[in-house]
Amino acid sequence: MCQADGLPITVAPALLALSPDPPPPPPRAMNKKRPALGAVAVSSSSPAKKRKTDNMQKFYAVKAGFKPGVYMTYAECQKQTAGFKGAVFKSFVSRDDADAFVAGRKVTPDASEPDKFYAVAVGSPTGIYTDWNDAAAAIKGVKGPKYKRFATRDEAVAYIKQYGNREAIEALGEIFEEPLFELSPPEKSSKKKSKAAAAASPQSSSSSDDVLKIYTDGSSLANGKAGSRAGVGVFFGDGDARNVSERLPGEPQTNQRAELMAMLRALEIAPPEQTVQIVSDSQYSINCVTQWAVGWQMKDWMTATGEKVKNQDIIRAVLDKMDERTKAGADTYFHWVKGHASDRGNVAADRLAVRGAKIGFA
Repeated sequence: MCQADGLPITVAPALLALSPDPPPPPPRAMNKKRPALGAVAVSSSSPAKKRKTDNMQKFYAVKAGFKPGVYMTYAECQKQTAGFKGAVFKSFVSRDDADAFVAGRKVTPDASEPDKFYAVAVGSPTGIYTDWNDAAAAIKGVKGPKYKRFATRDEAVAYIKQYGNREAIEALGEIFEEPLFELSPPEKSSKKKSKAAAAASPQSSSSSDDVLKIYTDGSSLANGKAGSRAGVGVFFGDGDARNVSERLPGEPQTNQRAELMAMLRALEIAPPEQTVQIVSDSQYSINCVTQWAVGWQMKDWMTATGEKVKNQDIIRAVLDKMDERTKAGADTYFHWVKGHASDRGNVAADRLAVRGAKIGFA
């Protein structure tokens, strides 16, 4: 349910496919015990100078994530990017540079920093390389290697923390943690609780007492054609009175407007002091409110081609609700799931949206 209405979806993560060139001779050792550790050199600075740089305050700029912004610790940065499809983030030693990066302004790169980081999450040995020849040798002969090229070291570290095992992560000097792919506290329900009891619980879609998980979806019958009919679906849980199944008001009756409206309705219904996680199969809608809006606001809601941003009325309303929640001391998270798959909450939201699309005009 993520078809485009004409707005180009060109933003992509800074993940670039590795070259298929045949692997060269084995890599030069970077550490006697374990090559390619977190101590990969990113400049020609002396060890003393590197230690001084490492001790400087870093600012972690999240350009695309659950909640874009500048964070003071890597842990906070990871909370906003791990599990977010298309996350874009980078660390800076200057707050001004970090703010500029988040706002989409050009930041002059440090000439001493490599522009390619090869993360080998499954290989022999694992680690981060700044030379493809070394990375290629580390994956040669390995069954099921997992590797990727990144523009920043922070992204390479995050990749290994997401896909590497304990040994690979700790080799970087990072702390191994159980993965939290949805960035929400774990379910607190008892294992002995029956499936029927769990399904009957009005709050069964809430991932914890602190984070309310809400599934949203939009549907448009004959999308993009004359006479199309769109519906909005919001699923809080089985039998929950807050569930929404309604027609999309106004025009145009498109799938994208319905997806965005579903998010808005969810945020309108959930108390502003409640931290929520919106689960949607619309990458377009998530990108609108977490990534692209930053640049649109700076350009007075005009696209790069000088056209007015489509659906901005709903997008801006969603942003207002997010700001309202932030001021109330709560957070708004977004999580993408594949549509029409096995996610029970997404399937339920889809059914509500389709049902809403079939309701007659008011």
